[in-house]
Amino acid sequence: MPEKREKPDADRIAEEAAGWVARLQSSDATPADRDLFQQWLERDARHREAFDEFRDLWGDLKDLPIPSDRINKLRGARRRRTVVRTTAAALILLISGSLYNAGYMDRLRADYYTAVGEVRTIDLADGSRVYLNTDTAIAVDLTESQRRIHILRGEAFFDVAKEPQRPFIVDDGTLSATAVGTQYAVRAATLSLRPDVQVEEGKVEVQTADQRVLVSAGYAAVIGDGGAVVVQRADVADATAWRNGRLIFSGRPLKEVLAVLARYRHGQIVMLDRALGEQKVSGIFDLNDTDAALRDLEMSLPVSVTHLTGLLVVVGRRTP
Repeated sequence: MPEKREKPDADRIAEEAAGWVARLQSSDATPADRDLFQQWLERDARHREAFDEFRDLWGDLKDLPIPSDRINKLRGARRRRTVVRTTAAALILLISGSLYNAGYMDRLRADYYTAVGEVRTIDLADGSRVYLNTDTAIAVDLTESQRRIHILRGEAFFDVAKEPQRPFIVDDGTLSATAVGTQYAVRAATLSLRPDVQVEEGKVEVQTADQRVLVSAGYAAVIGDGGAVVVQRADVADATAWRNGRLIFSGRPLKEVLAVLARYRHGQIVMLDRALGEQKVSGIFDLNDTDAALRDLEMSLPVSVTHLTGLLVVVGRRTP
C-alpha cells in the first residue's frame, strides 16, 4: 500500500487546532474528549499557540461585520429584514459546527483523504485504483477474503482490479456496494445531497438494511424518500467528470448545482428564494474555479450572487 501523504507541520497543526476548538465548543463534548485534548496540547508546544489563535478567531466570528454595500446589493432580492435574518442564520450555521463537521475527526480515522477542492488518485495494493473527490476520507481494509473500503465522508470512484475470490465492498454506514470487477462511484450522504452509487462498467450489488438491488452500467442507485433504494438511468460519465477537473450538469435544478459547487469551496452558499432553486441549469464548469462558475450562473440566470464574506455567498433573485 502506498504511503500516506503527510501535510506540512504548520498546516497539520492548524487543522488539528481548529478541530479541537470546534469539538470543545460542541454541547456533546465528553470528558474523554477533554483528556485527549490535554494529551494533544502536551505533545508539542506549538499546539497551545495554534489552539489559542483559533479559539480567538471563533469568538471573533460571532460578531463578524458584513459590509453595508454587500447588504445593500441584496435589498432588491428581499426585504432587508429577511436578508439580515437569513445572513445571521447562515453565519450561525457556519460557526456552530463547521470546523468540527468539516472532516477533522473523519480524517483522523482515514487512511487517505482530500482537502476541500482537492481531487486525488490512489493506487491500492491489490491493483485497484481509487479517485477521491473533494473533502473525502476513506479507510482501507484489505484481507485474504475481501477488500473493504469505508467511505467516512465525501465521494470516491473505484476502478476495481478483477479478483473474484475477494469481493470488493464499499460502505458508508447507510449502504454497501459490492463488485467483483467493475468501475463505479459511491457518494456518502451530506446535508444537501443523498447517498448514491453510480455504475460506469459491470454490475454492482447495492444493499441497505432493508433492500438488495443489482445495478447495471449506466444506472445509479439513490436512497429516496423513506430510505428506499431507487434505481434510475444516469449519465455516469458526466456525474463523475470531477475526475478530470470538470463539473457537468444537464438540466439539473439550481439548488443541486449550488450544493455541488459548495463542496469545492470553504464556507456556505445560501439561497434566498426557494422557488429559484428549481431553475434548470446546464453547463460545464471548472471545479478549481467555483467563483467563475457562480459568475457564469449570474450571467445566464435571473440570479444575483453576493459574497458577504470570504466564507458566505448569498444567491437571490435578480430584479430588473
